[in-house]
Amino acid sequence: MAACVSAPAARAYAADGEQRFAELGQCRLESGLTIEGCRIGYRTFGKLNAAQDNAVLIPTWLNGNSADLLPFFGDGSSPQHLVDTSRFFGIAIDALGDGVSSSPSNSKTQHGPAFPAFTMRDMVAAQYRVMTEVLGLHHLHAVVGLSMGGEQTFDWSVMHPEFFDLAVPIIATPRLTSYDLQVKRITVETILADPAYNNGNYTTEPPLKLANLFGALVITTPAYRNQATPRDKADEFFEQSEAPQPIDANDRMSQVRAIMTQDVIGNRSLGEAARSTQAKFLVIVNAKDHLVNPQPALDWAAAIGAPVYVSHGICAHIIMSCDAEAVSTRVRRFLAEAKGP
Repeated sequence: MAACVSAPAARAYAADGEQRFAELGQCRLESGLTIEGCRIGYRTFGKLNAAQDNAVLIPTWLNGNSADLLPFFGDGSSPQHLVDTSRFFGIAIDALGDGVSSSPSNSKTQHGPAFPAFTMRDMVAAQYRVMTEVLGLHHLHAVVGLSMGGEQTFDWSVMHPEFFDLAVPIIATPRLTSYDLQVKRITVETILADPAYNNGNYTTEPPLKLANLFGALVITTPAYRNQATPRDKADEFFEQSEAPQPIDANDRMSQVRAIMTQDVIGNRSLGEAARSTQAKFLVIVNAKDHLVNPQPALDWAAAIGAPVYVSHGICAHIIMSCDAEAVSTRVRRFLAEAKGP
C-alpha cells in the first residue's frame, strides 16, 4: 500500500523503492493556472547521511513512472545501476502527467482535457517543493535523468543552480531543435487524428495505433530494427508496436506538449545559458539518436568544458538496452569523484 506524506516533519524515508506520495495542495503553474489537489509520487533508496548532502534525484522519462526507474538504484552489481545506494540516498520522482503524480487521468476535479497544461519547468517546480517541503532537504548531490528526465535535469540547473552540485543529462537536450519539434508534432497529430481519442473526451482508452508505431520507429535506428526484427517477423513486430500502451492517452499528450516547451536557453546564446549554471555536468548522448538530437547537449558541454560520453550503440535512444555498462560506469564514477562548485 502506498503511503502519503504531507508535513515536513514526516520525512518518509521508507523501505527502498516503496511508492509514496507528497501532498502539495495546489501547484501554481507558469501559466497562472493551478493544479488542484496536487500530489507527486516518489520512491527513496538507501540512507541519507548525517550531513544530508548525499541525495541523488532521478526524474521520470516520457511515458514512464518511478517504478521504471527501480533498476537504476543499487550497489553497482548490475550494469543498470546508475546510483550506488550503499553510498548515496537515491530519489526517483514521478513527473507531472505520468499517471502517478497529478495527471489528467487521475485528477478528480480537473479530469481529462480539463487538466491544465504544464511545462517542464512546472514539473521541476513541483519536484523542488517535494525536496524542500516534504523531504526537508536543503541540498542535493546530483540530478540525473534520461530523455525527458534529462531535460528536467537541464531545467533544474537553471531554476535552482545552488541547490545541487552535479548534473547528468542522458540522451536529453537543453532546447528542442526543429527536428525534435517535428518528431513531437507528429506524435501529437497522430494522437489527435485517432477518432477514438475524440479530443481527449473518451470513455474507453483509444488504441492510437499509428502514434504507437511512430514511437517505435523514432526511438531506435534502422540498423537496430533490422537486427532485432527479421523480415519474416515484421508483422508480429507491427502488432506489438501498435498495441495500446499502459499510459493514459491524455497523460501522454500532456507530457509530449510539456516537452515541446523545453528551452532553458531563451533569448541568450547557448553558451551564456550553460555558463550561468553552477552544477558540474557530465553529458551523455547517443550519436545515432533519432528521437532527441544530441547536438545541443554536446554544444552545452563544449561551452563549459564538461566531460562527454558519446555512445554509438545502434539501439540509440534506448541507450540502456545496448550500452548500459559504459553509461552506468561513467555515471557512478562521476557521482563518486566529481566535486561540486
